[in-house]
Amino acid sequence: MKNRIGNGITRRTVLGSGVGIAAGLVSWPVKAATPAKVRVGAIMPSSGVLAFPGQACVRGINVGAKFAKEKFGIDIEIIHADTQSRPENGRIAAEGLIRQGCTVLIGAWDSGATISALQAAEAAAVPMVVHIASATQVTSQGFTQVFRYYPTSLTIVRKSLADLKSVLSTLKDPPTSVAVLHLNNTMGQSTAASIDQAWKEENVPVKIAQYVPYDERAKDLSVEVAKAKASGADALVSVTRVNDAIMIIRECIKQGWNPKMIFSPNSNGVQDKAYYDALGKYGDGGIATGLWCNPKAPDTEAILKRFAADYPNDWFDGNAGCAFEAVQIVGDAVARAASPESAAIHAALKATDMTPFLMSSGKIKFDATGQNMGSDITMLQAQNGRPRVVSPRAVADAELQYPLVPFNAR
Repeated sequence: MKNRIGNGITRRTVLGSGVGIAAGLVSWPVKAATPAKVRVGAIMPSSGVLAFPGQACVRGINVGAKFAKEKFGIDIEIIHADTQSRPENGRIAAEGLIRQGCTVLIGAWDSGATISALQAAEAAAVPMVVHIASATQVTSQGFTQVFRYYPTSLTIVRKSLADLKSVLSTLKDPPTSVAVLHLNNTMGQSTAASIDQAWKEENVPVKIAQYVPYDERAKDLSVEVAKAKASGADALVSVTRVNDAIMIIRECIKQGWNPKMIFSPNSNGVQDKAYYDALGKYGDGGIATGLWCNPKAPDTEAILKRFAADYPNDWFDGNAGCAFEAVQIVGDAVARAASPESAAIHAALKATDMTPFLMSSGKIKFDATGQNMGSDITMLQAQNGRPRVVSPRAVADAELQYPLVPFNAR
């Protein structure tokens, strides 16, 4: 693995054009066309407070590039850049990757870093496929180079609350009020505003008792959890990254707060291995919504086998899955463009009309703002130390468990 350091950003060339198929694994049919070559820049928070999901995305990108080589007959060279979990580093990373000859970018997970990186992409006329970053601003500020695969925060929250309302109607003794505990960064504020809007639109039959924001770099959330508990709410809606999701559960345990339900739309935590490693049995019961893999898709089994062979100690989660799918979006565009040039890739991305290879996320097709119009989501619940799909029923592998088992009874 080759490291390139510059401008405070770590860049690692992790894939070249000679990547082969691991022995014994299922291979995919190669297109008969002459392989194109393209250099792709991948911007992720591989270190810092967002390192857990950032590193998961790196793994998804790497496996995705191997799959795309087989599927589309394209030699893809991935150059990784680390934002170090600092939004302002998005632009620095993008500029560095463009200088290294990357003609298309993928990133940047965090909404703040994504918007920062898009400024550089826009200036250089280099298209950027946004695999995860839900803030409305990503596709509402007039960027012409953006192609966002992930739903907007409002879309994902609206669909999440529709699912929640449906679930509540089936419960005995459902919660009567919730406290909303949320990050105060770009993503958290956007999601909180979306919750406020969509809660009214969907007429969710539960009162919002209080909104409690917190800083994403906070090392202690005792005061914020105490405020949420003091609101009298018997359920918690949280908008989190992995580290703070862990802190919130630990504070609930310390303070003796046992909500009937913990529901996290557009959040990390329940889907992440680090969450279970840190919390053990106390991680069970939480519910989260987002994009997740489709176990019934034709290539899923082969993709997951490939991932397990390359990363035997890690999980293939939603972060890795969205990053994987972003590489396929790029591969499909380059194959149709028959060119590695930015302008040709941009034109092909605008004409994208494809079914995801792995994710249960609906058809991929971009509107005039660069937003993917497909927006199917999945509801997960932490059960027995793993995320399990509880909705939609067509892909579910578990039944919803309610109410949350009190932490002091585990």
